[in-house]
Amino acid sequence: MGLFEKKYCDLCGEKVNALTRQKLSDGYLCSDCKHKLSSLSSGWKNRTIADVKIHLEQREQNRQKYSAFVQSASAGTNEKLVVDFNNRKFYFTIGRDFKNSNPEIFDFSQLQDFWLELGYTTLQDSDRDGIPDEYDRYDNRQGMNSGFGSQFDATNSFSGQNGMLDVPLALQPYVRDTNTSSSPQRISSLKAKFIVNHPFITDISMYIDSSIGTVRNELMRAFDDGMQLMRLCEQIRNGMQNNMGYQQNGMPMQNNMGYQQNGMPMQNNMGYQQNGMPMQNNMGYQQSGMPMQNNMGYQQSGMPMQNNTGYQQPQQPFNPQNSAAIVCPACGYKPDGNPPKFCPFCGTTMT
Repeated sequence: MGLFEKKYCDLCGEKVNALTRQKLSDGYLCSDCKHKLSSLSSGWKNRTIADVKIHLEQREQNRQKYSAFVQSASAGTNEKLVVDFNNRKFYFTIGRDFKNSNPEIFDFSQLQDFWLELGYTTLQDSDRDGIPDEYDRYDNRQGMNSGFGSQFDATNSFSGQNGMLDVPLALQPYVRDTNTSSSPQRISSLKAKFIVNHPFITDISMYIDSSIGTVRNELMRAFDDGMQLMRLCEQIRNGMQNNMGYQQNGMPMQNNMGYQQNGMPMQNNMGYQQNGMPMQNNMGYQQSGMPMQNNMGYQQSGMPMQNNTGYQQPQQPFNPQNSAAIVCPACGYKPDGNPPKFCPFCGTTMT
């Protein structure tokens, strides 16, 4: 008895492997029975064999719910979140459950909270001035120009002292930034978190993009995915079926949420198409990179334009000769109208 005592599964009676078993508060599950549990469930060390039996009964009932599920909309690349508005159900396309064609089906009322979390990579800052070497033209240790980087650009994917720097205004209310580092940081990943009211599942976590590169379009595509998820979660929480871009029969119409029935992004509020290029949108930018009146009431600088608060954007005279002569020296972008101060794609100074 003791360390080498043989232990058996309390569900099927088979001998358990010490490395692959699931410990319960009153027994064990073998590896095969453990994999019958939902991959989204947790806390089994504190649960009983009775809890396991109840959970497995629910999993079988869940198969019936999934067979009756009729997709109305989805969000995110590869349809990370799928919704049935008619039956007020949703599920996530992650984990073993989805691969086994039995994803956990949730009622709208079970969604309690949702947000996005940013992940960071620490950048080298040799002269400790808060600007990473790859952007720093001035070496404070030598008092002269450095060989580090060609320029510091606040519109690049360097986050600097402000973790919200790169996050679009429309997305910022959903971001919970836990970065506390004083070193220069770059946003390197984006994760979505969900809290659900379920007896065996508490929180769900998924990477929207686990490795965001230095190219700004990669960052914006990840944010676009995150915005789609957050907006669809807002609709789930509000339960506003007839005000969400859907007809009375539950069939989707073209909408401003950035997704359609097949989950592919359309013209959206983030201002990017599938190729990551900006287009006319509700964020206040058009293809020329110049801000226009928008639903946010703000332009890139964060200053209010003409909106319900009584402010308007200062008008600039249009000079076609000037705009035709100016081309971004870094990426070749050519404005259609008045040239912006900074290139909207790479941030290089244009005037």
